[in-house]
Amino acid sequence: MLGISTAWWYNKVDRADTIVDDILGLGLDGVELEYRLTLNMYQEMKARLTTSLPVLSIHNFFPLPEGFGPDQGSGDLFLLSSTDAEQRSKAVKYTIQTIQHAHDLGVQAIVLHLGRVDMPNPAERLSRLYYSANAQEDAVLSFIDEQRNIRQAISQKNMDAVLRSLEELNKEAEKKRAFLGIENRYHFHEVPSFEEIGMILERFRGSSIGYWHDVGHARVQENLGILSRNDLLQAYSDDIIGIHVHDVRGLNDHLAPGQGEIDYQEIKPYLHPSLPRILELNASRVNRKELTEGIRMIRSIGL
Repeated sequence: MLGISTAWWYNKVDRADTIVDDILGLGLDGVELEYRLTLNMYQEMKARLTTSLPVLSIHNFFPLPEGFGPDQGSGDLFLLSSTDAEQRSKAVKYTIQTIQHAHDLGVQAIVLHLGRVDMPNPAERLSRLYYSANAQEDAVLSFIDEQRNIRQAISQKNMDAVLRSLEELNKEAEKKRAFLGIENRYHFHEVPSFEEIGMILERFRGSSIGYWHDVGHARVQENLGILSRNDLLQAYSDDIIGIHVHDVRGLNDHLAPGQGEIDYQEIKPYLHPSLPRILELNASRVNRKELTEGIRMIRSIGL
């Protein structure tokens, strides 16, 4: 099942019907509703989502909570990892709202961002090392090891918050017969890390919590030296409930398939045929020609 996130229409259209018509015209199997869709747009398109266009997944927090503009929409609008009780409570509350909308639409897969560890984001230094012609592999690995030690020393309080959040959300998801996919992230300080994914999946084994694999995020972390090739797929392919598909050039992701460096044939053996594959593309980086060529390429290899 190949679908596309509504993210590609961000800032392109203001009518929900246009999105539905476009997706149907592209010949895709369905859609992922993402966090920048307002309640009004969702209500405009809802009837057609139950008759014409299957919803394959929903990206938390959906729809955009009242009081926020679309440019503020984010899977990290509230943090399930927050040590602030009010912040974490809001994250749980709005995730439960997403679960309810998924139930109303008969959607099983919900994509979750889990938050972050309360440490400085080392992205700027990692980026400088990546792009530096003089960067030595030993220096890169040494910096990553240093950051891992910092993360490990302070991450427990955030992980405790994540686990409390997931305990509450798992109960709701089980009642609504939905599955929560914890997504691998782009930045080093974000939750979950490679090891944290395994720990969470083991703790909630047999529950409504699974793994959502983002192809582009995994490749960026590989390019930075944080992960080795296909580590995540090799370890967690049995737990995947869906994937985000996009391409990467260097540290730039959310490109159309075929516009970057990812070998999708290499990824294909890890994926069960029934999994939703969601094209998650950046509206400002991907034009329509690149989109249609990407769809054609993914179809041609049977991903």
